[in-house]
Amino acid sequence: MAPLGGGNASIDTQAEAAAALSGNEANRPRLRAAVTDQEEGQEDKPQATLSSTPSSLNVMTFNLRFAGTGDGRNSWRFRKDHVADIIDRYHPAIMGTQEGLKAQLAELQELLKHPYERFGVEREENGEFEQIFYDAGLLEHLDGGDFWLSEQPDTRGTQGWDAACVRMVTWCKFRLRATQQELFVFNTQLDHVGPTSRTEGSKLLWDRIQQITGSPDAPLFLMGDFNTYRHTSTYSYFTSQEDGPKLLEAWPEGEKQIGDVSYTYHGWAGVKNDGEVNAVRAANHIDWIFYRPQMKVLSTEVITEDRNGRYPSDHYPIQAEVLFPGPALLPPPRAN
Repeated sequence: MAPLGGGNASIDTQAEAAAALSGNEANRPRLRAAVTDQEEGQEDKPQATLSSTPSSLNVMTFNLRFAGTGDGRNSWRFRKDHVADIIDRYHPAIMGTQEGLKAQLAELQELLKHPYERFGVEREENGEFEQIFYDAGLLEHLDGGDFWLSEQPDTRGTQGWDAACVRMVTWCKFRLRATQQELFVFNTQLDHVGPTSRTEGSKLLWDRIQQITGSPDAPLFLMGDFNTYRHTSTYSYFTSQEDGPKLLEAWPEGEKQIGDVSYTYHGWAGVKNDGEVNAVRAANHIDWIFYRPQMKVLSTEVITEDRNGRYPSDHYPIQAEVLFPGPALLPPPRAN
């Protein structure tokens, strides 16, 4: 197995990994590798030896909570080392962040031990980012961009429908260095107030995903803070197996689940927040990692750790360990 995310897969041998991924293969849709404009006209080049086995890929979504001035003991200066330590220990190959500010994100990158690069612009002047961090030793960044969840999606800083805030999406296209396979990552934060903005923004997001990937089955992750629960129409839209995107969510699909909490937003109270203590147990996560069903989630974790009662953010980070298909099932794009 070619490790890509720094985690230990629960499938221990190459043979078992390949069998797990190819099980019920007749019922799995085949992935097609889209040819990009970059690849048109390329001369044939000698190919390096590629890994032929499935790859273990760690993916994380992390609402960092912006580095504001009103958080007291939870201010960024008290949390930043813990945030960096979590990222270094879990070592996601890809991490979608929400709410980070320019200086905050730059400082976080400097604190990290792994060779992380990051991509994405602020949603408005002096505003928050939905930046994507990636381990440049594991992934090659091929393309990327940003768009806004509004009636003018290509105009920076536009606020859509009934949203209380400007909302946006940052996306990247990557190549796995070990196998030369390609995948897309989309990272967002939907509005916490406006239901119309969540509904219309989700439709816009999916339309753009289809345009950008250029394929109905290109491997992709969609992650972020969706500011709504699983029983809502937003979740149903993304996971609809009839006329919707037909995505799966990592937490309920994981073979192993770690961190059994009802809520992923805890408002600094952690596992002692009122929702956890007093409410009926429920999967009220608002931070999600969606993926295409050709992949397999080995484990997923809501990371609930604290240090002396102080949490790294007012949201828990979520990580999924995903078995990415080997080149036999998902061939790398062919150079022409």
